[in-house]
Amino acid sequence: MPTPLKPLTLLLLLALAACSPRQACVYRAMQDYRMLQEDIRETEENLARGYATERRTVPRTVIATCYRRDPVTGQALPYTCTDVIYDTETVRIPINRAQEARKLKAYRQALPAAKARAEAGVRQCEATYPEEE
Repeated sequence: MPTPLKPLTLLLLLALAACSPRQACVYRAMQDYRMLQEDIRETEENLARGYATERRTVPRTVIATCYRRDPVTGQALPYTCTDVIYDTETVRIPINRAQEARKLKAYRQALPAAKARAEAGVRQCEATYPEEE
C-alpha cells in the first residue's frame, strides 16, 4: 500500500521546491494566523454539532496467505499467517458547550492580534525578499 504515496510525496516535494524564499517566508509568517482561523472553524463546527470528532488509526489483525520457498524444490508454498492492517475511524467526543463557547470567544479575541502579527511578518518578508522582475 505505500507505493501510491510515493508519487504524491514526490509531487509535494517538487511543489515545495518550486516555492521561492519569499513565498516560504510568507507561508511561515501566516502560519499562526491560519492555525487560529482553523481552531475557530473547528470550535464553531463542534458547537453546531454538539460534539467533537477525532480520527484514530486502529490496528486490526487479519488472516492472510503467506508464501515460503521449499528448500528442496524451490517452489513457493502457501501457508496461513496473520497480518496487521490499519483502519481509520472517526469517533464522537462529548464536549462541554460552555467551555467550547469560552474557547471560541478567546480565539476570536486573539484573532486581530494574530492578523496584525501575520501582516507585519508578511511586510518583513517582502522587505527581506523583494520581488525580482
